[in-house]
Amino acid sequence: MEFRDLDMSDDPLFTVFTPTYNRGHTIQRVFDCLRAQTLRDFEWIVVDDGSTDSTSELIAGWAKVADFPIRYFRQQHSGKHIAHNLAVREARGQFFAPLDSDDAFLPDSLERLDGHWNAIPVSERPYFSGVGGLCCDQHGAIIGDRFPASPFDATLRDVLYIHRIRGEKWGVSRTDVFRQYPFPEIAGTQFVPEGMIGLQMAKSYKRRFVNEVFRVYYINEDKIGANLSSRTSLVTSSPGRLYYYIWLLNHDLAYFCHSPVPFIKAAAMLPIVTRYSGQSLRAVWKELNNYRAKLLVLVAYPLSLLLYLYFWTRAVFKP
Repeated sequence: MEFRDLDMSDDPLFTVFTPTYNRGHTIQRVFDCLRAQTLRDFEWIVVDDGSTDSTSELIAGWAKVADFPIRYFRQQHSGKHIAHNLAVREARGQFFAPLDSDDAFLPDSLERLDGHWNAIPVSERPYFSGVGGLCCDQHGAIIGDRFPASPFDATLRDVLYIHRIRGEKWGVSRTDVFRQYPFPEIAGTQFVPEGMIGLQMAKSYKRRFVNEVFRVYYINEDKIGANLSSRTSLVTSSPGRLYYYIWLLNHDLAYFCHSPVPFIKAAAMLPIVTRYSGQSLRAVWKELNNYRAKLLVLVAYPLSLLLYLYFWTRAVFKP
């Protein structure tokens, strides 16, 4: 596998991708953090998921004054996963760096990520999908667990199931690897859990993780804006969740003894999201391809009923 050097191609090293939906009040911070980057070899792709605010005008104005390429795409309101697939297809960078429209990089994030990638021996790089690290909130507090070492070379499965490292993490991935694992474009939903793509990559690639902060994750803000993928309604997100839970039970159940909670949750939620996806439990049952997954769904069924009653009493299922 060949990797391009900067002097061999006019393509940028990084494609920074921002999906956005009615975030004209926060996307300024993305533009500002990109202008402040110490490494300048990047492009910015913005995919507008049908915003009705001033987003398009803002991007058009910035494109006139920015010293880096800005490419703007607009789609019908379809969800973050659809926007992601579009951006990956259009990306020109060797590395793909997703950055939400209400977050930011530290000024030297791209430069340090490039340095950590180059620290991986050339002969080993084909086995790595990218580099990842930590997030902090807008006050500088680190969110989630640190890695047991730095650098820490592992698959995402090892990170989540074996080491049980939790909390917000962020990194960049090789664009050619991302293109091997597009999000499923499921009708009737604007949400597919993002972690599924990383877990798919982990079958073939590991990542280099470091205990350094790259991304600022803004939390508990007073301003209210529409999320690109709303998680407040299980009704609208059920088709995407159903796809994910089936995938998880079919592919990763071997890790149950190391980390049972994600699989118990998937098994308990499966009947609920099946109903609100308009599918029959019998059809979904046939999609489970091993007896252990089916057994876990049966054992978790009483918990499913309790969860259903809990959500119902709190009107979670209102569209």
